[in-house]
Amino acid sequence: MPLKKQFTYIAFFDLDETILSVNSANYLVKESRERGMMTKRQFRQAVRYSLLYKFKLSKATRIIYKMLAWLKGLSRAELDTMCQEVYDRTLFDLIRPEIIKEIDGHRQNNAAIVLLSSATTFACLPVVRHLKMDDVICSHMEDVDGILTGKPKDKIVFGEEKKHKLIEYCETEGYKVEDAYYYGDAFSDLHLLEAVGHPVSFSPETPLTKVAVKSGCIIL
Repeated sequence: MPLKKQFTYIAFFDLDETILSVNSANYLVKESRERGMMTKRQFRQAVRYSLLYKFKLSKATRIIYKMLAWLKGLSRAELDTMCQEVYDRTLFDLIRPEIIKEIDGHRQNNAAIVLLSSATTFACLPVVRHLKMDDVICSHMEDVDGILTGKPKDKIVFGEEKKHKLIEYCETEGYKVEDAYYYGDAFSDLHLLEAVGHPVSFSPETPLTKVAVKSGCIIL
């Protein structure tokens, strides 16, 4: 739904470790393996890539592209259903109460609430629906006749690309970036925290905390 002229400003929220107190991918991968949607080899690779990402042992974007490749051959509808069921059973209970308060506060001030995440639509849309958010910017996977190819439709929404998407979105919808809020936890979110007028570092990683303190970023 177009946001033009409906709201006073936009509050952008990251998903994993910000709205959620956990990384949703860990739960979704585990469920995929238990349902036989992922082979043992793919599961071992996913664990390996997760560790490489966590400890920054390889380029983040390269790891993300490799992690998404396992989706090749899966049914989009089946994956949608699986993700919704994991959220209903587990992940909705792991939404941070503090974030709910922040969202409610912004709504009272006539702000648009937008999810901005590098995660795919499969991980993001259940939260968008549950929290009745106004829009979502995330990574989209390519499919042919409902079967995933394992490739993203466009660039993964990560790092500089995530910043670019935020700025482009504000400009397209007619809002000022300097009026926008962004809530994020990761050091890779630094680009966005520096771009918006109201950066909020929520439960930040240690490297981000150090930068946030120096830059005057709000830390929650």
